[in-house]
Amino acid sequence: MPTLPTVILAMALSGGAVQRPEPLAPADRADLHVAVPHFSWRPVFRPSPKAMPSYVIQIAADAEFARIVDKDTLAAVIRHYVPDRPLAPGTYHWRVAGVNRAGSRGPWSASRTFTIRPSRAFRVPAGANFEQIRRVIRAAAAAAPARVVFDKATYRLTPDKPLPLIDLDNAADLTIDGGGSAVVFHRPAPIARIDRCRRVLLRGFTFDYDPPVYTAGRITAVRAKAGTIDVEILPGHSLPDAHPRYAEDGKGMVVTEADGFAMKRGVRLVVSHAGFERIAGRRYRFRLTGRRATRGLAPGDVYVLGPRWHRAGGGTSVCVRGGEQVVLYDLKLYGGANECLNSFYAHSHSILHVQLLRKPGRALSVNNGGNNHHNARTGPWIEGCLFENTGDDICHVNGYAMSVLEQPAPDRIHVSIHTPYDQFCREAELDFRTGDRLQFFCRKDGRLLAERRITAARRQGKHLAVTLDGRLEGITPGRLRPAKGADYARLGNASITQVYNAGRTCNQFVFRRNTARRGRRVGVLAKGDGGLIEHNLFEDLGGGAVEFWNAPFEGLGAENYVVRHNRVANCLRLSRQHAGIWCTAFAPGGSRIHKNLLIEDNEIVGDGGPAALIGDADNVVFRNNRIVRPRRPDTPGEEPIRFRNVTSLVRQGNTISAPKPK
Repeated sequence: MPTLPTVILAMALSGGAVQRPEPLAPADRADLHVAVPHFSWRPVFRPSPKAMPSYVIQIAADAEFARIVDKDTLAAVIRHYVPDRPLAPGTYHWRVAGVNRAGSRGPWSASRTFTIRPSRAFRVPAGANFEQIRRVIRAAAAAAPARVVFDKATYRLTPDKPLPLIDLDNAADLTIDGGGSAVVFHRPAPIARIDRCRRVLLRGFTFDYDPPVYTAGRITAVRAKAGTIDVEILPGHSLPDAHPRYAEDGKGMVVTEADGFAMKRGVRLVVSHAGFERIAGRRYRFRLTGRRATRGLAPGDVYVLGPRWHRAGGGTSVCVRGGEQVVLYDLKLYGGANECLNSFYAHSHSILHVQLLRKPGRALSVNNGGNNHHNARTGPWIEGCLFENTGDDICHVNGYAMSVLEQPAPDRIHVSIHTPYDQFCREAELDFRTGDRLQFFCRKDGRLLAERRITAARRQGKHLAVTLDGRLEGITPGRLRPAKGADYARLGNASITQVYNAGRTCNQFVFRRNTARRGRRVGVLAKGDGGLIEHNLFEDLGGGAVEFWNAPFEGLGAENYVVRHNRVANCLRLSRQHAGIWCTAFAPGGSRIHKNLLIEDNEIVGDGGPAALIGDADNVVFRNNRIVRPRRPDTPGEEPIRFRNVTSLVRQGNTISAPKPK
């Protein structure tokens, strides 16, 4: 647990006094032009999973707090707040208080006032084309504070080039309001690229791609010896030879229509092909790759090709890079060419009541991950959303791996500003700050080698010269290089010491009151310091609901997390290692990279693997969780709750039962 200044700490013993929090933002009497303000305060607790305190916040339309417009309670691992709906123009008052482990509320903070003010409107008329819409948005951004207001209509766009429809750089205090409009792209193109922006709200749109930016077909024949399948392409989907990306990116997946196009139970995550040929009409023959490539496949299954369109200019659907307080609200997306909602170094990014939806007759909503968020200092905050049938993880938050180029002294290192996967690192210059905690990890052995604080960092050409608060020994300098081809997601030199900045690993992450269903893999794959995953429904996922582990170049561990009041139903459909709630380190080298986890009051229904598999962690409370799975008296079953390499474990009040007869 990072040490907080003692002046703001209160141990919150049962029945003990609770200090008064100090509000930080918004500033008192602030004038705001975006209707979703972000609130923060100085913490007064050192939260413990064994007895978790909380914060309560109130927002009122009057100074006496008689007319409350919003209120909420948060586990004390979170010390900021985002309302899940915009506020109407007007003046508001807000305050926050701590509640100790015994449920006693301490004194309210001093109340602060802010005003939501209307701003000048720029209109997009019905029938506007791609470039006309871009022109209006540019004019509004230049005149901000401003609003872009669309006439409610359907805008059918065929861009000449794969440019973002909404393309913002260094904008501030801007709202783009679709007013319920629909935007349909007839060529792959990004929806929005939002760079270095502050206080931007995108709301009230439905986005679609016609035809979809993936293709899929029903398997009509399986030839195991030949390693081929015959596929009839679904109506409304592109033919595989309509674009070279379907041949270049050979990764496919198999879903079943009877289960709402969820991953077929028992199949592999990736079913790749090495080419295809047209047989007749919309019927194609695919040559699958790998031993036993057709294992588990059968006529009637649906084979899906969801290529990444980066090389073809499709881009991430919505990408936020840098900046702060960018809000996505009330959006529906029926397609996305790559990862759908991405962010890099985006401070206090929020995603509220957004839906990634599978249209009837389609197999996917978006081609790849639903949410991928990297290197934020705070957030994202994701609430009230529906994410279904994504082509990879529903949500993944993390920080990117770096490496030590050289070590000129025991307490000094050089770190390259260019890292293999970081799309915004040169602009952000890695955002190293005094006091940040660096973690040095050997992925090959699965060992955390050291943790050190930054005492100074300055740019020298293409690298940062970093001074640490102590000697650093036993690391392996070098450059991280991604592997090529199909193994793009692997680092080709795992012996090089990985470096992670724990100060910007999507800390203070909130994922609550969402539905995540029928995604290809994980519901939430999370890292970072401070996280709250609560009141969500995870169902029919290929992988687990909540997973904590270090991906090859995205890590590292989860610290100070609360996972509670979630329902996990009939997940674990893929043939792979996982669990309903899964915590581990790769490779398991003995280090406990996860710390201070509270996992309580969750319901995990179904089987296919362990309900919970918790490993490589310190200070874990696992209590009052309900496991419901079929009993098989004639077949010995695996233990549904397992722990490995866990210290300071509290395990109590958990139940295991069979489903009730229908």
